[in-house]
Amino acid sequence: TIAMRFVLGPFCDKYGPRIPMGVILLCSAIPTGLTGLVNSATGLTVIRFFIGIGGSTFVMAQYWTSRMFTKEWVGTANATVGGWGNLGGGITQILMGSILFPLFKNLYDGGKTQA
Repeated sequence: TIAMRFVLGPFCDKYGPRIPMGVILLCSAIPTGLTGLVNSATGLTVIRFFIGIGGSTFVMAQYWTSRMFTKEWVGTANATVGGWGNLGGGITQILMGSILFPLFKNLYDGGKTQA
């Protein structure tokens, strides 16, 4: 995503944030849908790379808020947008670790029945 930030900045200047946002979301949605077909570590690495490109939507979100708000409010708006993104990632980690992992462990009997 770091390299994509350098690429998408000029794209946002030329085309606006809407078109690059759509392209990036589409390009990351396809590998996300294909995740179930991965059967090797190499395949997982490759597909994770393409899904990671979706993280560069942060560039368009910051561009949007920088253009939509006046200079008195743009700092607060950008901080809020970035904060909500980080909050979503944090909540995902909490839910996966504290709710879904124990649920899956109970459903699959903790691997005790496997050979």
